[in-house]
Amino acid sequence: MNFELTSKYRELIVWFFIFCLLISLPIRFYFLQKNDFDIALDKSKASSERTLKLLSRRGKILDRNLQILAEDIPAYEIGIQINNFSFDPYHILSISKILGINSQNLKNKLSNKKRKYIVLDHNASQDELNKLNIKKIPGLRSISKYKRSYPEGEILSQVIGLTNFNNSGQEGIELSVNKKLSGKDGSKKYVRTNKGEIIETNIIPPNHGQDVRTTLDAKLQYLVYQELKKAFNYYQASSASAILVDLNSKDILAMANYPSFNPNDRRGMNPSLLSNRSATDLFEPGSTVKPLALAGLLKNKTINKNEKIKTSPGFIEYEGFMTSDFKDYGTLNLSEVISKSSNVAMVKLCDKSNSEKIIKNFYQWGFGQYINEIFISNREGYLPSSANLSEREKVSLCYGYGLQVTLIQLVGAYTALFSDGQFEGLNLISDSYNGFENKVISSEIAQEINKMLFEAVNNGTGKKALVNNIKITGKTGTTKRLTNQGYTEKSFNASFIGMAELENKNYVLGILVRDSKENGEGGGQVAAPVFSKIIKSIKNTL
Repeated sequence: MNFELTSKYRELIVWFFIFCLLISLPIRFYFLQKNDFDIALDKSKASSERTLKLLSRRGKILDRNLQILAEDIPAYEIGIQINNFSFDPYHILSISKILGINSQNLKNKLSNKKRKYIVLDHNASQDELNKLNIKKIPGLRSISKYKRSYPEGEILSQVIGLTNFNNSGQEGIELSVNKKLSGKDGSKKYVRTNKGEIIETNIIPPNHGQDVRTTLDAKLQYLVYQELKKAFNYYQASSASAILVDLNSKDILAMANYPSFNPNDRRGMNPSLLSNRSATDLFEPGSTVKPLALAGLLKNKTINKNEKIKTSPGFIEYEGFMTSDFKDYGTLNLSEVISKSSNVAMVKLCDKSNSEKIIKNFYQWGFGQYINEIFISNREGYLPSSANLSEREKVSLCYGYGLQVTLIQLVGAYTALFSDGQFEGLNLISDSYNGFENKVISSEIAQEINKMLFEAVNNGTGKKALVNNIKITGKTGTTKRLTNQGYTEKSFNASFIGMAELENKNYVLGILVRDSKENGEGGGQVAAPVFSKIIKSIKNTL
């Protein structure tokens, strides 16, 4: 009896499992079919749905008259799909010639078996792409993009700067206002139906970058650059820089350096030429700081405007060091100290002041601090601490040794001096505030110093800066260049900072010629004549 029951239970269990199996097979088949359908559907969508990138344009950089200084133009990334490339010598030679790539370097690049795709040129032109397409090169690929174009080329390159392969700012204005110039790409999604029709499903338009208007004047920039280039060659200098400023608005109208580079041709570019030397290169300013030091002494009532200084016999030993003048000038008044550029007189005058007041005065003129945030690579220079200054170092500051400045700092200081002592900094971007405002000296002291600077040009070391029928005021500067071995007797920095009154407009112009080797070496012989030629060119243009 028990045996019969057990047998029936077993039979029921077997039939139950058979039933479950019969039921599960169609269910399993259903889910497998559905899964295969879903996969096929996804593949179908992947093959019919596409997303197209809508490229944004980078904003233009313009001069004050809306002339284009930098803009985006169409370009192409050119590459090779290695597994489709034939390695035909004719095709390799064609690519080499059209894209300007060394043929051996090209072979080496294409022989890299680890990579499936090789970029040959990040910013090829339409003309280059057309020439390559004619050759029917297997595996050739191109991607549309934008690249930067600089119509003024080398004339403005170190100020405007440049972008990288991704069209992002790397130097100059391109870098300092990169966020404003940069755009944001959009996208367009579309579906291709079974009938081949294309239906747009979603469009996100690109946000193009904003244009940036500068204070620069492209015509004046050209004049300044050409004269600077001539001076560089004539004096066989290592480099030269110039900055032109509208005294009333404090706008930088021109800012040039030579040698320069062509930002439209990156092949063989020298990295040492990329920086804006007017804002980055430091030098000891020499006699150009004498008027600024004198203004501080008058402000602090350390001296009075009727001061007389004995400079005989033309040199002075101070704290064990000898300081000399070009010759024995005898007894000088303050105006003659500036016009004859007497080092001996400055030693005696600054000996009456303390270090703290001298350092504070130079700082108020903009030395030892960043002049403008728009110049990202600009340097604050070197202004020593008054606490660690020896008496010898203190008096040396007053004739331009022992501190280091950039040309833009020096031009900024003189712009303040010519503006009745009101320091406001300089502008490079239109409608922007540079963040500086400081009354350094009184209007009365500023006017006294400016009279001295007029004499310095008409009857002193700056005579070669003169231009017929134009009032010129200014000061020369000459310093021995500092090397790793100390000061050299054969290499000089020559500078001139001055103001010219043209057509009811006053221009401040700073010139710096580094390491002149021919036809002169001092500020009066080298920099002042360049100032004169630039002002003449501007006069003839107005």
